[in-house]
Amino acid sequence: MTVSRALLPVWGLIANVVLQVAAARAGMPLLRSVFAGFAAGSVPVIWVSGLSPALPGDMLAYGCFGYCYFHFLNLGETARRIRLVRELFLSRGGLSEEGLLARYGSAEILSARIKRLTDNGQLVFRGGRYFIGRPAVLVMARIMTAMKLAVIGRKSEFDA
Repeated sequence: MTVSRALLPVWGLIANVVLQVAAARAGMPLLRSVFAGFAAGSVPVIWVSGLSPALPGDMLAYGCFGYCYFHFLNLGETARRIRLVRELFLSRGGLSEEGLLARYGSAEILSARIKRLTDNGQLVFRGGRYFIGRPAVLVMARIMTAMKLAVIGRKSEFDA
């Protein structure tokens, strides 16, 4: 494996990031832009690897990079601490404790998450109840559970 060949998953990641950022700035929803970026980044990896025996290893490495990038983006979008600091930075006069609690109380957090999931079509509201719409989050949750079973031998790090 040459040096340039060893960097193939990194080149895939660079393509991933460039396309994802461009798609997000063009107005594509975040999750869709992440999927589009990942797909675009896999093209050079598959193309250069071809049908060689290195393809599974190259794709595994690229997949790991893509997974890390997804969670890097996810931290910035969904982590309450990061959102809190961002909102404090953007507020000119700061926020009172009451203002923070109003924005970040459990009911408000749940309401915001439900709104985000319904806006993305991942939840559907019918007959006064919520149902799974597009199952992307469910698929991710199942993959994470399988990975936890494989790595730590339990469905959750909190299981006894």
